[in-house]
Amino acid sequence: MELDEMKSLWADLSLQVEKQDKIQKELLMQITKQKFRSKLNGIRIPELIGSFICVFYAMYLLSYFGEFEMWYNQIFALITILILIVLPTASLTAIKAMRNVRIDLDAPATILEKFRKSKDRFWKVQRYGMILGGVLMITILPPLTELNGSVDKIMNPVFWMIYIPGGFIFMYLITQWAYKKYNGTIDSSEKMLRELD
Repeated sequence: MELDEMKSLWADLSLQVEKQDKIQKELLMQITKQKFRSKLNGIRIPELIGSFICVFYAMYLLSYFGEFEMWYNQIFALITILILIVLPTASLTAIKAMRNVRIDLDAPATILEKFRKSKDRFWKVQRYGMILGGVLMITILPPLTELNGSVDKIMNPVFWMIYIPGGFIFMYLITQWAYKKYNGTIDSSEKMLRELD
């Protein structure tokens, strides 16, 4: 075999190896992208379900808004409707930003930086959500009791002495459970992105 033939063969073999390597990298990138998005569905799906419930209650209060006789229940209903619309919208937007990190287009360091920024934004929304959840727990009850005709129940101070501490304890427990679940999902997603390097 002559030297020119060997060079030509070597160049062809090198080109085939490069193509194969490129195909493998693209396939790995597609698999990682799919795993990444499905991993974040562990956060997205519960948030979607919660958002539908929030929108349902917002529409319910809005449809019966004219039936509130007490002025403060109208104010509470407006605050409740606002929270029930704004909070899920902000949460879903933050999740969308995390899921839309372009794994296949950007450099690994850029991907990780974008993900960290969107992750920080998501956690800010969750913190505001905890605060607004406490406000919601108080503002939703008076309008709902007026609509149900059980206003006497909330006029009793004993009810509020049980409801507020019990509600906050329940909220705290649910929040801690959700935080652990979400944190585990986000950490494993971030680890997946770090492995792209």
